[in-house]
Amino acid sequence: MQYTNITYKWCKSCQIDYFKNNFTNWTSGNEKFDDLIQKMQLQINNHNDIIIEWIPFNQFKSIKEIGEVDFARIYLAIWKDGPLNYNYNKMELKRAPNRNVSLKCLKITNADECITKV
Repeated sequence: MQYTNITYKWCKSCQIDYFKNNFTNWTSGNEKFDDLIQKMQLQINNHNDIIIEWIPFNQFKSIKEIGEVDFARIYLAIWKDGPLNYNYNKMELKRAPNRNVSLKCLKITNADECITKV
């Protein structure tokens, strides 16, 4: 293994392989959304980049609506598994469970319209 970031012992190709190997383990149910998410995952360049993922609804608990804007309803929730974060002490990618997150339920009539606005 050749580290891309020697200080944090992080390997870009290893990270991208991890995402590629996981492509078949999830789907949003919309091929265009899936393609967009996968494309974003393959563009990761550093250990601290934001990771785009599809998260199934059953991963959220304690969901509470907190507001609404023209194009979306906004909720607070707890993400059970939590986001992927690079653990600097163990030098590995780990999930940070039970994180508070905000969710937006977009009011769209057409997925193509939404993808052009993401």
